[in-house]
Amino acid sequence: PNDAEAVRLEPIGRALPERRGAAATTGNLTGNLSVLLQAPSGSGVAVNERSALGVSAVLACVSLLSDMVAKLPLELYQRTKTGPKPITRHPSIKLMGGRPCELHSSFELRQMMMTGKELGGNGYARIFRDSSYEPTAIEWLAPCDVRPEMIRRSGGNSMIVYHVREREKLNSGDILHIKGFSQDGVCGLSPITILRESIGTALSQTHAAGKLMRDGTQFPGYLISSQTLPSDKIKDARAEWDKQHAGAANAGRVPILNGQFDFKQTNGMSMVDAQFIESRRFELQEIARHYRIPPFLIGDSTASTTWGTGIQEQTLGFLNFCLDPHLTAFEQAMNGALLTIEEQAAGYYFRFDRDEIASVSRQDTAAYFQTMRGIGVYSVNDIRRKLDEPTIPATEGGDDYSLPFNNTGGAAQAKAEKETPTPAE
Repeated sequence: PNDAEAVRLEPIGRALPERRGAAATTGNLTGNLSVLLQAPSGSGVAVNERSALGVSAVLACVSLLSDMVAKLPLELYQRTKTGPKPITRHPSIKLMGGRPCELHSSFELRQMMMTGKELGGNGYARIFRDSSYEPTAIEWLAPCDVRPEMIRRSGGNSMIVYHVREREKLNSGDILHIKGFSQDGVCGLSPITILRESIGTALSQTHAAGKLMRDGTQFPGYLISSQTLPSDKIKDARAEWDKQHAGAANAGRVPILNGQFDFKQTNGMSMVDAQFIESRRFELQEIARHYRIPPFLIGDSTASTTWGTGIQEQTLGFLNFCLDPHLTAFEQAMNGALLTIEEQAAGYYFRFDRDEIASVSRQDTAAYFQTMRGIGVYSVNDIRRKLDEPTIPATEGGDDYSLPFNNTGGAAQAKAEKETPTPAE
């Protein structure tokens, strides 16, 4: 508190200013400028976070990850001797799991933060607090409005401060920061910058595919006249040729022109010679590989996967190898920003309910719950709560862990049977 760098300034308001001409959303303002000034990619196409969304694979990967993180139920627990205890009255879980502010829902907040992380490497949200330092609202921040900076305290240790729109300097207790792969631990690297060449190639291929369709899906030749024609005649001939020849609807149609013209077709590469379709598929798979998403999840069913053959195995592979690191990063960031040191020491922690993804097969889910019930891990009410079903009174065996539940009354019936004397022989 005695460090001048760590003093929190008063909030300047919740309304975000209008962004004009912002092409990138990365959290590093200096990096934004370098992206805008850098030369185009090797394919000649300028690549930034806005143009990258024109590549279907980028849009599919980013939207898949952001939607999955946004849809999962989020809970707050406390570790106790008897197991995790759900905490429902804490202001932080009411905000992150319910309505964080007046501008957006919990789904929208997490979705926008993950979108910023997967495009620019960083997702930010501003935490507003009352006089008691209790969180009252959490609002999304445009990553281009935030500049993180590492500074040294007087004691020698480091801390990160966040310059918001260059008019505020806030510490980590006022900013929820989800960062991606980082080299300095302060700011995440933009996946779009890392994939600049692959995305540039994919954009140029998309443009080339549209041009091929516009020009009749073949490379044109040239028209030769034995006479020297004035410019207006040449212009009329070109217009007539384009009218009868260009466009997918005119593919294979023989044009007829007025005048003496000979058509000479060039020996340009066809789509088969250039392996155009295979090349486009490779770039899409290259982008999916960076995001660690199996291609079948973004609509490419041509590539095989080593994660298993059934939807259950493939979904579990996606959860373990791709989505779970993002969820863990979110959980730990919320623990640090939304829970006090005392609460963390008391065992409070955020956790996403991953069963929403793991339980993709009803038959497998039923077998899992049956096993957990049989070994005493879950009670009947534990299972019914996970399935959003009404619980059974404890007197009827709903909370019993020792005996399997059955249609004759479960633990209560078993107890009654135990108390019934056995007739002597």
